[in-house]
Amino acid sequence: MHNILRDLTIDVAEHNNIKYQRQASSRYTGTDTDAFAFSNGGVASTLISLPLKYMHTTVESVDKDDVQATIDLMYHTLLALDPTEDYKYIK
Repeated sequence: MHNILRDLTIDVAEHNNIKYQRQASSRYTGTDTDAFAFSNGGVASTLISLPLKYMHTTVESVDKDDVQATIDLMYHTLLALDPTEDYKYIK
């Protein structure tokens, strides 16, 4: 993930008292974010995931508070983006 966007997302969560968890990932996230991040010389990307249990099963489960926190984090992160910031990986 893009370091500036990752840090921005964490700052937004902390500033807005939005609960979040971080997951350590050695190199790849296992999501489409990997493809976005490395296509066309690198597209600035960050990953905000919804915590859930039993993904891709008929009993997939989420907590509604986690859904709201994820929505809030996405919303406030988008509002915090700086249109003058150069988010390119490769300068």
